[in-house]
Amino acid sequence: MTLPNFKYFHNNKSKTLDLVLQGGSYGMNSSFLEKVIASCRNKGYSVLALNFPYFDRGEEKSSGPGLKEELSVLGEAMKFVKANDYGHVRFVAKSLGAIVASYFLRNLPKDKRNKYSIVVLGYVTGSIDLKRFYGNISIIQGEKDKFGGIDKVKRDLKNAASGNISYFGIKGADHSYRDPKTKEPIYEDKAIEILSLL
Repeated sequence: MTLPNFKYFHNNKSKTLDLVLQGGSYGMNSSFLEKVIASCRNKGYSVLALNFPYFDRGEEKSSGPGLKEELSVLGEAMKFVKANDYGHVRFVAKSLGAIVASYFLRNLPKDKRNKYSIVVLGYVTGSIDLKRFYGNISIIQGEKDKFGGIDKVKRDLKNAASGNISYFGIKGADHSYRDPKTKEPIYEDKAIEILSLL
């Protein structure tokens, strides 16, 4: 398996690695994910952002229900940056990226569960599988998200194992923090503001 296209910002003073994972239709060079990366770096964390191979091939869809290719390249990139050497690894993941992250996190051995956390930027109800994950979970969700607002997300996570779930709703925002009518990304900065506090 070859490494995916990625950006890695190493801070040798940081004990935290942020893994920024793309959404389904835009990659790490999109203006929103560049803001996400900058927010993570402003905290002094090391940051790894990557594109999934289907996206770089110009394809419209991920590798399928098991997301095997995405999980494989994530694992390779994590090895490359020595993710195991960090005290804390935090996924900061948009939509599809959060689905991939959830598949990774649900299979963690018990002794590694406290090392990981996740911030979900646009939760996909029914597809993200965090019910068996014990670490910290933060959800930043648009009120007008096509997959449901905060109340629907709470129902989806009702029986989750984690005892530490934080929910942040953005009034008026769609799944990509845009105005649903104009499609202008007017709520992106609000999402970044919330992220900066986590």
